[in-house]
Amino acid sequence: MKMIRNTLSQRAKRICVLLILAGVVLGFGHRIETLSYQTYMQDLELETTLELIEVRERIRTDIFDQILKLRELATIISENPDISQAEFSARATEFMAKNPDVINLAVAPNLVVSIVHPYEANQSVLGLDYRKNPAQLPKVEQAMQSGEGLVTGPVDLVQGGRGLILRHPVFYANDTTQGAGAPARPWGLLSMVIDYNAFLTRLNIPELSENYDLAIREMTADGEVEQTIVGDFDFTGTDPISLDFSFAFGVWEMAATTKGGWPDHRPDFWLHWLLRLQGAAGVVIFAWYIMRLTDNRKLAEERLRTGVEALDHGFVMYDPKGILVLCNEKYREIHDYSEVVKPGSTYEKIVRDSIRRGLVPDAIGKEEEWIRVWLEKRENGAFETEQRMPDGRIIRTSDRRMEDGSVVGLRIDVTDLKRALLTAEDANKAKTDFMGVLSHELRTPLTVILGHVRLARHFDRTPAARDLGAAIDADPQTRETLAPKFAATLSKLGDIMQTVERSGNHLLTLINEVLDFAKIDAGSLSITMEPVKIDDIVAPTADQLRPMIEDKGLELKVKSASGVMLADGKRIQQVLINLLSNATKFSDQGTISLTCRIRGEVVEFRVTDSGIGIPENELERVFEPFHQVDSTATRRFGGTGLGLAISRDIATAHGGSLVATSVMGKGSSFLLTLPLPPAIAVAAAAAETREVEDA
Repeated sequence: MKMIRNTLSQRAKRICVLLILAGVVLGFGHRIETLSYQTYMQDLELETTLELIEVRERIRTDIFDQILKLRELATIISENPDISQAEFSARATEFMAKNPDVINLAVAPNLVVSIVHPYEANQSVLGLDYRKNPAQLPKVEQAMQSGEGLVTGPVDLVQGGRGLILRHPVFYANDTTQGAGAPARPWGLLSMVIDYNAFLTRLNIPELSENYDLAIREMTADGEVEQTIVGDFDFTGTDPISLDFSFAFGVWEMAATTKGGWPDHRPDFWLHWLLRLQGAAGVVIFAWYIMRLTDNRKLAEERLRTGVEALDHGFVMYDPKGILVLCNEKYREIHDYSEVVKPGSTYEKIVRDSIRRGLVPDAIGKEEEWIRVWLEKRENGAFETEQRMPDGRIIRTSDRRMEDGSVVGLRIDVTDLKRALLTAEDANKAKTDFMGVLSHELRTPLTVILGHVRLARHFDRTPAARDLGAAIDADPQTRETLAPKFAATLSKLGDIMQTVERSGNHLLTLINEVLDFAKIDAGSLSITMEPVKIDDIVAPTADQLRPMIEDKGLELKVKSASGVMLADGKRIQQVLINLLSNATKFSDQGTISLTCRIRGEVVEFRVTDSGIGIPENELERVFEPFHQVDSTATRRFGGTGLGLAISRDIATAHGGSLVATSVMGKGSSFLLTLPLPPAIAVAAAAAETREVEDA
């Protein structure tokens, strides 16, 4: 009997405990539900606020845009106060074509409507005197007094539908009757009616109204509703989200709640309570889930070990204290299978062991210093270096510190990559040296050839030609028969030599470009920086290329600047000659200009042409070595494609820049910008100030 009583007592206690536990769970669940509902409402109100802010900004932007458009039209009228119906209709037709939401426009000089568009549909408005219209006069007076545009509406339109009325005052633009500083004299009013439904659709108001009870109202200074722009909801007792936005003509208020008002509870309210009642069963499931997590963790660790071992590179992981946690066989092989390399060993211990066994040749003789530097670099986070092994291999060390302070590292054998890189660098150096030697060897005999060609072009001035001419002239018979032929022969020889000289000079220019490119590629291009007058760069360049430009039927305009800059004058001339030559090459008619100006602490050289232009996607690529805009450019215009690349390198060597802009079919513009030393820049600014004062 006693046993029965004890059993019943235990059951009663268990039931009591379960009931108490159930009460605690239910009470805790109720508290969670209350907090969750509060959070849900905060999120919902925040979401509503953010969406309303977005709508407010769209409305503000749209209203400002409409008023700005109306202001532009008002400005046209202010500059032409005697505008006729026909002139206004022409302007209005163009205006409405760009703004399809506009229904009509009306102009009221002296506040009496006398011009409308469309004319036929709005003749009934003609003669409307706003001063005699009490319904519209307050807004009209507000617009005239503020001098800013304002919005009224919506209003029902005679032709059906609804519209918003935008009004903007018009003032005389060139009023000589007012004194200096006096306010502009009012001329009248410009009104514009836009489609209300189109306005709402453009701002996505209908879509917003599907989810929210929304109202937009214009408020008075006392906080009263002056007119309702959108919606007609009564938010009394609903505590809506309210946003104000100010215009020059007044303040609008936008208020909204979710559709039908704020919800009384969270979505799936009863489902949440059902889930809470299933909490007891969840304990068992949770225990099972913990066991599953344990099994999954063991499986994940095994997969990690398998994956790490499958890597062809050494992999290692250290915990935040620098103790080895995991490494693969490749990592142990790099460390010559040392017994120290095992989980539990510290990073410093492994490093010291590798140095002791001679695995780090770079540390021999400076072991402690090498260890200190190595540890400091590793403590800084990301760390990459290359380590040469005793057997000649090169191992790249790459360590990354994780958020918890652990370090993951890779040891990659880059021996083959390094050998290939060295081979490629040697090949590139050999190519550069060959180009330099070849260009030099070609230029030397070509210079001699050009010298003899120039002598041959003026062969008539040589002693031998003079003696032969004198001998021919001495005999009347030979003078009559041979002198003309001799003169013709000398002239033909001069023409042939001139053609040869032109081709030789072109070939010499190409060789010089290749030689300069070889120097740039080898990093041996010499730049001699010295003070040079800007005009001593611009004037000789223009004089040298003017005949070539004018022979092609083009006009050269030059505008220099007074001042001194620190630069290699010959190299800057080389850049300008290249730019002017290209401008001439790619222009068939029009003008080529070379302008120079000092702006602040820089001097700008700009070369502009009226040629064929450069596609936008090629503006940067034209500065690449050997690049031509298209495959026909080489055959049609010639050149190596190195000129612009060399020019930009020269600009960069001066600490400047060279950029291009272009419009297809209209021409291109190249801007060379070079720095001025501070002292020279100050002197240039003072000189410019004196020039302005003298003027």
